[in-house]
Amino acid sequence: MINYIKKIVIWIKEYAHVLRVIGGIFFGLSLIFGIIWISGKDVEPIAFTLGLLSSLFLASPSIAEYFVPNRKPIRYMTFDEILKFILTTNAKEDWKVLSTNWSSEAFLKEDPRLRFRMRYDEEGIHNDNFVEPWANNHPDSSATSYWCNLLYNGDLIERYILVSIDGGRAIMPLPDRNTLKVNLLTLEYKVAEIFDDLNSLEEYIKRAKLIKNNENIEVKK
Repeated sequence: MINYIKKIVIWIKEYAHVLRVIGGIFFGLSLIFGIIWISGKDVEPIAFTLGLLSSLFLASPSIAEYFVPNRKPIRYMTFDEILKFILTTNAKEDWKVLSTNWSSEAFLKEDPRLRFRMRYDEEGIHNDNFVEPWANNHPDSSATSYWCNLLYNGDLIERYILVSIDGGRAIMPLPDRNTLKVNLLTLEYKVAEIFDDLNSLEEYIKRAKLIKNNENIEVKK
């Protein structure tokens, strides 16, 4: 429900100029019928309704801006704006994940054209024998890293790497190799959160003895 309302609000912002023009037309009509009413004709309900519609159309863009300030529809965002926007989304509420035997795909509920895709075939595998102590020190020691593609309207716009560990029981972002820190403010971590359908990410960060970090960084271009 919240996503549906947000979608309406963003649509209002996108067509603010058109809505204001329509509001201006209704205002002009309400003014005409108001003059007719003053002259003695019984058109008060019509004048009132037109005035109400005028107020609604004229005020809706300002109301939308109040609830979603400085927010464009996804299709009008630049590359950098899309990356920064993804960081602000809620991994569980704003994204829907669907999986098959050969791929997993997550799409933004607000605009399903924005999506992440991981393929489990040869094309999608980054390293089928991923070896680092934090990834292999589990009951199932095998680990595989995958390319996770960020797409918009089917076009590839960025790539990330996620690592499947302990027999697929967790999908992990790559930590810093030297410090073993996982930065919680990176897109890599956000993507891992989105694909964390088993809710095991936090548990395996502890099991792998990785260090959570939340230093502010620039979004990688």
